[in-house]
Amino acid sequence: MKLKDILSRFEIRLPLIWQESWDYSGLLLGSPEQNVTSVLFAYEICLEVIEAAVKKHCQLIITHHPFRMKASVAIHTNTYEGRLIQTCLKNGIALYSAHTNHDASPESLNHFYLAKLGLKSIQSMAPNKTPLYKLVVMTPNTHSEDVLSALFKSGAGGIGNYSECSFRSAGTGTFKGNPQSQPAIGKKNTRETVAEDKIEVIVTAEHLNAAIRALLITHPYEEVAYDILPLQNQRTDLGLGAWGQLAKGRTPQAIISQLKAIFKIDSLRWVSNKSKTLKTIGLCTGSGTALLPQAFSLGLDLFITGDIKYHQAIEAKRHDLALADIGHFASEREAHHQLLSMMKNLFGTTLNYHKYDGLKNPFEDL
Repeated sequence: MKLKDILSRFEIRLPLIWQESWDYSGLLLGSPEQNVTSVLFAYEICLEVIEAAVKKHCQLIITHHPFRMKASVAIHTNTYEGRLIQTCLKNGIALYSAHTNHDASPESLNHFYLAKLGLKSIQSMAPNKTPLYKLVVMTPNTHSEDVLSALFKSGAGGIGNYSECSFRSAGTGTFKGNPQSQPAIGKKNTRETVAEDKIEVIVTAEHLNAAIRALLITHPYEEVAYDILPLQNQRTDLGLGAWGQLAKGRTPQAIISQLKAIFKIDSLRWVSNKSKTLKTIGLCTGSGTALLPQAFSLGLDLFITGDIKYHQAIEAKRHDLALADIGHFASEREAHHQLLSMMKNLFGTTLNYHKYDGLKNPFEDL
């Protein structure tokens, strides 16, 4: 397959519009026109990952972390990053990252791990500002189901945990075509009256263009009457970090034991007393302390993340917020497994899939 065809479908699942402004998700190296038969998934890019891709004859590497986290124009092949780029170009390997667009997704590790902890009604801690729209279209009632099916297939009609959501109301439409018209119903130069349905669906910004294309292709009329209405609503399932509630509060000792088992760690750093019952819990994998203000305003009992600094720990204690620092690496090392599963769901056996699990936490407990 062409790389551009793979990414066009993959980015419907994880749109780049979801990434943070400072991030470098997307295609970082390679040509959209190159052919891809085999893909390697890894947590982040380094020479050992590239060597594994070469051995597996992969033309594409997909990672969670981008291979660069800041803009750079100069490429010196005597540097580590320069050797990465040179080796990839020499072996025809493209590099792609799904970083904060994955973190902001309803399919993120945040949602996944909170569900494993047993939390319910999981929402984003910092809802993404991606716009929502209402798409309204009038169609003859004989074609309503065809139009609805096409809209749903394009990605329209999703609300939280529900898909194929719509509202339909019956009415009467009139129109009169001029001499150049080609009316699907009735005759030109004659006012026609048709039993129509008004169909309303919610569409996210990333699906809007696809929904309009599907509508125009499927609708029987030469001129389609439709409205696009921007909404003030925000998606509660989309954005960095996630939080939810346990059905029944648990002790810190019980939560700590769960965290060690889920994240496969022997120890973690804990802030606050261990006698407080914990019920409302938030999580941001990686470095999530930028979400501390949201954790305070939400009134969380516990916030789980990595890379917590001293003054942040002091501030949390003053707000009576418990913190669990599980480490950056431990919190995210499963990210590429999720990306691999998404790709398999999209392409099945069309591609060959490989994963590299050999990366280790750079920190050691001595």
